[in-house]
Amino acid sequence: MHALLYKLVSRSRYWILILCMNAGLTATAQPFANLESGACYTGMNDIRNGSNGTLVSLKNDFQTAISPFFRLRAGYILNKKNHFSILYAPLKIVTTGTIEKDILFDGKNFKANMPIEAVYKFNSYRFTYNRNIVCKDNFKFGLGLSAKIRDAGFSLKNSEFTQENFSIGFVPLINLIANWDISQKMGVDFFGEGLAASKGRAIDLSISGRYSFSKNLQGNIGYRLLEGGSNGTSRYNFIQLHFVFASLNYSFANTTKRNNQ
Repeated sequence: MHALLYKLVSRSRYWILILCMNAGLTATAQPFANLESGACYTGMNDIRNGSNGTLVSLKNDFQTAISPFFRLRAGYILNKKNHFSILYAPLKIVTTGTIEKDILFDGKNFKANMPIEAVYKFNSYRFTYNRNIVCKDNFKFGLGLSAKIRDAGFSLKNSEFTQENFSIGFVPLINLIANWDISQKMGVDFFGEGLAASKGRAIDLSISGRYSFSKNLQGNIGYRLLEGGSNGTSRYNFIQLHFVFASLNYSFANTTKRNNQ
């Protein structure tokens, strides 16, 4: 995973350099860092492992509790139009319970009425590019593409068995960014990424209110929806996770690169 992240970062720097060299006489770059944290609660999390496995709900069968989470994003805004960023978004939900039915999971039979631990993991790593296509004084709207690597899966454990199914996969996404400045200090931000296919989908949407503490520091309070999953022959998982979050965004000083060509 670290090797994949290193490749993403290296390639993103390469493309940023190309854009800087071809952006005209000068190119301005504004680095930024964003930290988001809050509470996550489960609206739906249905899993099945194995072609004849038992469908289990981590929402209804296990009564999953609210979990803390955090996200870290860092990147550049080039020429006030081109948005490049890398996201690290780990997520792990652990719950325990006693289920009143046998669970067939990856060929193992977890017997009813025995304490069982379920773990759901969804770690997301993304490289995002977005370009503003509407750029007014108080409103900006952009379209772009994201490359997502997800390290996800689930496991069950009781006194007899420990069985898990975790995998790493790549998903391309389309993204939208919209920013509406209500006043000099306040605004509304929307960020959405997603893609749907016949066997599954991935959707990550957030809307938040923004307040500017200073020229470089902004804070947001908002709501995020993470929804989607896949329906495979031997594996089924669809989720609907809700997040209430607060975030801080720090924008560093602009840097200017002159093209001597």
